[in-house]
Amino acid sequence: MDLFETEIYLRYKQIIQNSVILEACHSRPEGGKPSFLGLHLRRESIISRDRIREDYPEPRHVHMVDLLDRYDAFCFDGYGTLYNRGSFVYPGAMEWFKMLRHAGKHLRLVTNAASDVDEVLARDADKRGFDFSTEETISSGSLLRELVERLRRGERVKGNVALCRAVAKPLELRGHGLELREVYYIGRDTGKHVLEACGITAVAMDAEPAEPIVAISSAKDTPETYARAVKILQKPGAILLVLNSDAWAPKIPDENGVTVREPVSGALSERLRCASMCDANGGEGCETYYLGKPFPTIWEKVKRSLPSGSRVLMIGDTLGTDVYGAKIAGFDSALVVGRNVPATDLEADETALGIRPDYYLFPG
Repeated sequence: MDLFETEIYLRYKQIIQNSVILEACHSRPEGGKPSFLGLHLRRESIISRDRIREDYPEPRHVHMVDLLDRYDAFCFDGYGTLYNRGSFVYPGAMEWFKMLRHAGKHLRLVTNAASDVDEVLARDADKRGFDFSTEETISSGSLLRELVERLRRGERVKGNVALCRAVAKPLELRGHGLELREVYYIGRDTGKHVLEACGITAVAMDAEPAEPIVAISSAKDTPETYARAVKILQKPGAILLVLNSDAWAPKIPDENGVTVREPVSGALSERLRCASMCDANGGEGCETYYLGKPFPTIWEKVKRSLPSGSRVLMIGDTLGTDVYGAKIAGFDSALVVGRNVPATDLEADETALGIRPDYYLFPG
């Protein structure tokens, strides 16, 4: 795993853990003790940096049939787990899906894709053979509307935060709300549909929005757009909206079965966040809001969509988003090895992040 990637996912962990601990202290009665969850995450953050191999059980090596009777609901990541760009479908993925559909399990597509609205993402998955309905599709982009409404009401936090309604300290009232009618946008053109659904327009690439706000949904920057985004984010009160928190993603395997990984929107957003620190904002940089996995808000939406008491398994290809996110949600997790986590890097990556799944899932 690239060092920069490791730093990003460790930062995500720290944001979430700090949010939980701060909220536990904020909400407890005067003189009371922090909540169990807050203490657990504080302890976990210390243990996981130490000797993960001794403190966490070895994940079981399983096939989907081994898990069929253990869970009522199965959540899938999309890109890198079931499919990739174009019509590419990973070996075994369709067999998993058909097996679970036939068994009558609750299925969810839980994706950090913010390249279009949920209805379109569901249609795209269906074209590949995965007939997720719009109601079964939960994307990071679908969380933007709630965040925008809160920012327009004047609820803002100074610093870099995840919108975590259930476990994070609520956004504080910061005077009048934002207009938030336009942003400087870097991403696929179809991602503008996500903005439009919230009443937001993406300004021209050589222009600046009325308010200093940048939104990122994929790493489609050029030297010119990157420089303009930095200029906007260095202004006092600037905001960075990270619509897709994925830091790295796998490309389609080549003819020899070799998978190349590349930095994506989360990596670009972190570069912009660091570049935003300047004298004009006291060296603190822009306010940064993260949507999607591993942050809690997307898991809240998943839980609301499932019957109460469901036994849930999250299946994904990334330790820092899918596996850690499942832990935050209270779900078990299965990692598909060899996609975003090469088998040769697995032990080192788990140790570096302090994250391990419950299962390693293999095709068949």
